[in-house]
Amino acid sequence: MTARRLVAWSCLAALAFAACAKKSEDVARSAPHAGSAATPAKTAEGGLEATRIAPGQSDNRKVIRTGRVELVVASYDEARKKLDALLERAGGYIDATEVHRRADAIGDATIVIRIPRDAFGAVIPSLRELGEVVSETTNANDITDSYVDLSARLTSDRELERRLLELATARAGKIDQILEVEKELARVRGEIEGYDGRLRQWDSQVAMSTLTLSLVTKRPEIATAPTSFGDQSSATFHDSIAALHELGAFVVFALIAVLPWLVVLVPAALLARRLIRNRRAAVPTAIAHAANPPQ
Repeated sequence: MTARRLVAWSCLAALAFAACAKKSEDVARSAPHAGSAATPAKTAEGGLEATRIAPGQSDNRKVIRTGRVELVVASYDEARKKLDALLERAGGYIDATEVHRRADAIGDATIVIRIPRDAFGAVIPSLRELGEVVSETTNANDITDSYVDLSARLTSDRELERRLLELATARAGKIDQILEVEKELARVRGEIEGYDGRLRQWDSQVAMSTLTLSLVTKRPEIATAPTSFGDQSSATFHDSIAALHELGAFVVFALIAVLPWLVVLVPAALLARRLIRNRRAAVPTAIAHAANPPQ
């Protein structure tokens, strides 16, 4: 009786895996004719509707658009108000902000915004309303092939999950065999959750493009009033006094720097002077002796 159950159990397992393989093959073969096989699925963020394409469906590309724009603005508060109004018109929202302020009202900010993919091309030119655009970078990442491959894996795992559930509920075979089926079922369900989560993340990134804004506050220009002839003359006189003061300070500091050397230089100069005098006095005497040699 035990041998019969073991044979029956082996047959059921073989049928389950064969059906799963056949299902995956059928999906691959029928993919070119699945132009209308897309199923709507809500993304995990914002409740946006996205469409998951079936394998082989090439008329609905999956493209993730990102970009980065650097701007110089006159005031962060004014630029933020304009940005909020722009996002409200485009149907986007602010995802993250990082603002640094200083006492002189000069600072910088980094703002990450999410906008619908259809409005991505129109929002970037509108950013000139905030300030001067210094740099602009955009990127489009086509993930259609990876998306189709992951969707096919998800379909295959769900079919395998269904077969394993049938085997688990049949209660056929020994306890260790049932436990093995439940272990395999847990593994397959883990893969399903991972695939489904990845697809939801891609759906969100495709539906809502990501744009990073770097805002730098422009330093305000300080207006200077024109000066009169008297003011210019006074400023020139004070500059001359300041230059004379700096020259006097330089001379004093130079003397202070040379002072320690005088202890060595003065005796050396006196000794050199004495040697020169003695040599000069000795020269006429030598000449006189040469002219009048002793008898």
